[in-house]
Amino acid sequence: MTFHSHKIPPSCYFRLVESTGFCYTHYILYPRVRVKQIGLVAVSRMEIPMKKHDDHLFKIGEITKILGVTRKTLLVYENMGLLTPAVRDEHSGYRYYTADNMTQIRSIRSLQALGLTLSEIAEYYYDAGNLDLHLERLMNLRAALDRNIQMLQIRSAKQGDLNVHRVLLPQQICFCRRYQCKDIADASNRLRDTYIAAARTGMMSMLARMFTIRMGGDSNDLDLMYCIPVNDTFDGMERTAFAATPALCIYYRGPYEGIGTAISALNEYVRLNHVETTGHYRCIYLEGPPSRGENSSDYITQVAVPIKNDGF
Repeated sequence: MTFHSHKIPPSCYFRLVESTGFCYTHYILYPRVRVKQIGLVAVSRMEIPMKKHDDHLFKIGEITKILGVTRKTLLVYENMGLLTPAVRDEHSGYRYYTADNMTQIRSIRSLQALGLTLSEIAEYYYDAGNLDLHLERLMNLRAALDRNIQMLQIRSAKQGDLNVHRVLLPQQICFCRRYQCKDIADASNRLRDTYIAAARTGMMSMLARMFTIRMGGDSNDLDLMYCIPVNDTFDGMERTAFAATPALCIYYRGPYEGIGTAISALNEYVRLNHVETTGHYRCIYLEGPPSRGENSSDYITQVAVPIKNDGF
């Protein structure tokens, strides 16, 4: 019995029929390499690379390289119902993705970077009945991101920088108590006590910044109202509502004992520029002992005064 031997390129897929008198020898390419003999027929089985269904589709390996995600991550998205491959080959199980799938993956990654869990992202996409809750969640995340960006900008300020900025102070509800303090040490203790009392309500806001209001007219007067942000539903006797308002401010970097210097500088700017103020000076605590410890030269306080809305 005679067999014909041919070198067949593995990238091709064809059936070769060669006539040898009255009998035929067939060469057929199949996945996996092996050769078996059936009568006068030699069958060559060779590995064939899977061909894309369409030039606009991407294999899972291509997606992982392009977007920098792992295969496991994509499969988790698929199991969570967040991602559906455009094509899934029934025989091989290979997955193929479109440009729209890539956009979806990027969107999921962006929401994860903001702090949402995969379950929350699924609700964001598919839970139409609670859109207000999802919107509020994203708005809070954006506000937190904006504050972090602002803090990075503020940290670049040098000690002694008394430049004046225009800002918008947010609307908020606060737990407030007023004290006439003897000195800075007494003022710090009163702030701590007010903070603890607000925390015990169980309704303290985790997003907004606490602040004090200088109720007296002198920059060194320690007649202070302490304001700890709480949830809007707080209805205790210490509740005070603050409307959103335009303001001028100085980002003061240094120990609390020097805040009066920033208040005086801001007061002088208001006088020279004939700015109409609408409220008392506020000291909004951005960074202090909780994050800077005893290094008071790195404390950052936003000293602000509300002003009349003149097209702010």
